Amino acid sequence: MEVVRKFVDSQNLMSILSLPETFRNRKLEIIIHPVEEQASDTQKQDISLIVQSLIGSIPHTDLTLAELREERLGKYETAN
Repeated sequence: MEVVRKFVDSQNLMSILSLPETFRNRKLEIIIHPVEEQASDTQKQDISLIVQSLIGSIPHTDLTLAELREERLGKYETAN
């Protein structure tokens, strides 16, 4: 993995990045390296787990989609 390392004056970064007050008027080291691509696979797994956890959380009714829509619209119309 390739890494870039550079030393800069904090004043050069203040317009680009919000820095803590303790970093003012100091030399700072910047290290840049690529993020591992595995993070996207982890995110996909997390979404899958979330979807699985939601299955069954909405009670099944015998109402049609149109009936559910009318029921919800009636509730929302009377809300302040």
